Amino acid sequence: MEGARIGGVALLGLTALILLRPLKPEWAVFIRMAVAVVSVGVILTLGKTVLDFVSELTKGVKHVDGEAWSILLKALGIAVLTETAATICRDSGEGSLAGWVETAGKLEILLLAFPLIRTVMEAVSAILGG
Repeated sequence: MEGARIGGVALLGLTALILLRPLKPEWAVFIRMAVAVVSVGVILTLGKTVLDFVSELTKGVKHVDGEAWSILLKALGIAVLTETAATICRDSGEGSLAGWVETAGKLEILLLAFPLIRTVMEAVSAILGG
């Protein structure tokens, strides 16, 4: 249902852009911003629902600690924000800047995952008798 809402807002914004751009090109920025704000509001609502569901799931899992779920959710947030920022850069004609934003996001996720990598390496070492 939320996808239809975002799609409807996007189509409405696109129609407004197509109709108003020849008459008032300076309004294009404001129309894009309005569509983005409404879309982000809907996305945040969806995100809260997902976070509530994941939080409920983590309460029932005994073998996975809260730190792993926290890292997973942070990595997901970084990925979404990085992709959004890179897309905005590409839409603005700054492809190289988009590449740097993506690289920074990937490195940040890697740094975030170091504690999990260490835990896995220690478990493997213990299993192998090291």
